[in-house]
Amino acid sequence: MRGRVFSILLAAELATAAAAARQPAPPADRVTYLTLAPDDVIPTGNDWIALPAIRAGDAALMNFNVISMRYRGLIEYAGPPDQPLIKPFLSIGGVRKPLANLRWSLRDYWLPTGTMEADGVRTSITYVAPPDSRAAIVRFQVTNLGAKPIEVAPGMEVNWARTNRVTYSPEPLSGARTMSPTPIDSDMEIFNYRTDDTKFAWGFAYVGSKGVLHEGADPGVTAQHEATLAPGKTLDVHYLIGVGLEEYSAAYAMRVLNKRIDRYGIDGVIDQAAAEARRHTRTTGRGDLDRIMNRNLLFTTYYAWGRVIDTDQFVGMTSRSNRYYVSAAYWDRDALLWSFPALLDTDVERAREALGYALGTQARNIGIHSRFIDGVVLEDGFELDELVAPIVALKSYVDATGDRSVLATYAAQIATIEQRLSAMHDPATGLYETFQDAEDEYVQKPFSVYDNVLTWRALNDLAILQNRDDLRARAAELKAAIMKYGVRSGAKGAGGPIFAATVSATAGDFMDVPPGSLLKLPYLGFISQDDPLFVRTYNWLHSAHYQYSYAGQPYGLPGSYRLPFTTSWSVADHLRLKAGQAKALKVLTESPWDGGIITEGVKPDTAKADKDGRAFATAAGYIGHTICAEFCIDRKAARPSVERK
Repeated sequence: MRGRVFSILLAAELATAAAAARQPAPPADRVTYLTLAPDDVIPTGNDWIALPAIRAGDAALMNFNVISMRYRGLIEYAGPPDQPLIKPFLSIGGVRKPLANLRWSLRDYWLPTGTMEADGVRTSITYVAPPDSRAAIVRFQVTNLGAKPIEVAPGMEVNWARTNRVTYSPEPLSGARTMSPTPIDSDMEIFNYRTDDTKFAWGFAYVGSKGVLHEGADPGVTAQHEATLAPGKTLDVHYLIGVGLEEYSAAYAMRVLNKRIDRYGIDGVIDQAAAEARRHTRTTGRGDLDRIMNRNLLFTTYYAWGRVIDTDQFVGMTSRSNRYYVSAAYWDRDALLWSFPALLDTDVERAREALGYALGTQARNIGIHSRFIDGVVLEDGFELDELVAPIVALKSYVDATGDRSVLATYAAQIATIEQRLSAMHDPATGLYETFQDAEDEYVQKPFSVYDNVLTWRALNDLAILQNRDDLRARAAELKAAIMKYGVRSGAKGAGGPIFAATVSATAGDFMDVPPGSLLKLPYLGFISQDDPLFVRTYNWLHSAHYQYSYAGQPYGLPGSYRLPFTTSWSVADHLRLKAGQAKALKVLTESPWDGGIITEGVKPDTAKADKDGRAFATAAGYIGHTICAEFCIDRKAARPSVERK
């Protein structure tokens, strides 16, 4: 390794001891304070760049990623195993100290700031990915709280040790990691991933600071800004992270963001990012619910959807964070039944774009278990609920916006779905077959009751959209078949017939499948929650007779053999039910989740998060939407601009 030092002489206003007046702090009602453990992470980002893992203990950025169509998933830039890619530090009087004991807050639920006070200094660090930018800001503010001048040097340690392709889990890429000065500016370094040519690049800009480069197997840079800070004064320094396809595009992403900072000031650029985040929020009038709802509405907005760095396409996926165990892949169910309703709550233009992706790129394999982001099959296996999910989403979009142009735009896709659905009809029972259930597991009995109820809903939805009596008749026939074959006697302790989860013509399985739960049937309009049949089903699933009921556990709601804990879907479904709402609110507000971001579920005895299913972006949308549907007191009118001819 060899070091070379760059001293960048820029205008003093870019990073200086701040005698200049600052813009006022954001209103208190737009700042949310978090309670986090040191190993929790805070996510932020935008359509182009995801920062999924800002470590709460020291504000280190463990990794970040972009979406790649070439690699059918995420490209993740990371540090050594269990070490950060970028780690901030502060030197006081020549002694370097890591950041520690940070208190975290969010501006407009999405822009995180960590603050600490030690050794007579207050230090704040903020991460911001401005909307539409292929770059992000890391802002340091250091204030001298003492009575004497002090020598300070906030800085960043960058160590690029790994490049991963992520679809489900991170897989290492074997190409070369190199570093070079930017071809257009002297205050930045570009990090290239190369095989026969540069495939991707990212950059780090240390504006107004000194940088010592680390060249070798793991390229990096140590950057710091040295200053003498008078009593009561604040040093304001920022660093930039940019992304692109190669050296020029990554560098220019940072240059353009720097110029925006020059024009609007760093406070102005952050204000713009905050305003965009705020546009995607709603209110229940309750601070605790607003915090959970809005953080997860924003998380589903930017982590279940995003733009591809190498094609500019808008795509959807389970999560842009590798903390989720099947991240960066597409499910119709996840996208259209869980995340899409949250988009309708906050951004109907984005919802329209999501429909375009689901019925465009993903259309040829609708109904197949999971796919890569380019629509190619990832895991095979037919799932009935995924086949009809686009119809339910279309109806909800038309209801929310009045935009019926989608019916003509996607007429061919709607016809294909109807044709495929007819092929799954069993004439002997009148039910529709599936190969796998909503947990993505093979079912020996071919008929899922929830899937058939969702199909009943989809047939009715399409009948309304197309004004077709034949579809209404098919829906009525299906409902009769569900009541004939899906309602079974013999569940021990039920006190009468109840809904089974999966059935054949002659038998049924008494259990539940939380992602496709029997407890959703009232929400789908199939049966009243006060109907004695549903009440018996509800009571049995919550009784000791059901192995996975978690009856008596303080945070227990029904799970399954595949999901043996209280799931996030169950929390959402119980919010809609009079008998379950109080328990669901208890789980929702008392669980730490994944630092406040929804997980696949929590332990029924402690409410601690399930570790494999963290950072679950589509489920975050399901929770966020359900909270809003039940409790929001603001109702935003659809914007007329979505009406298209």
